[in-house]
Formats: sequence, C-alpha cells, structure tokens
Amino acid sequence: MKTVGERIKSIRKTNHLEQKSFSQFIGVSQGTLSDIENNRCKPSFETMEALGKQFLLIWNG
Repeated sequence: MKTVGERIKSIRKTNHLEQKSFSQFIGVSQGTLSDIENNRCKPSFETMEALGKQFLLIWNG
C-alpha cells in the first residue's frame, strides 16, 4: 500500500506537473511538497482539502 506522500506524488505526475506548479495549486511551498512526497512530514488538513478541490483523488491505487 502506498503512503500518502507516494499517492500525492502519483497525482502530481499523472497530471504532468512539476513540484513548483503543483505546490502552487495546493497552496504549499515547493519545499513542503517535497517533504510530503518524501514522507518527511504529513500534509495538513488544509492541504488535503486543496488537493480534493483541485484534483480527483484516488486513494486505493
């Protein structure tokens, strides 16, 4: 089973976005997005909410 960070990275790559533009869509810095994708920190509720509003989330993949 993928981690939350791996799933977020997968969403970003599926949408053919680089970290900089993806992080702007969800309202975090590029550094924070990198930390999330590499499981150094967990996304906040607000970040998860922004992901839900901007992108179709598939959590079972």
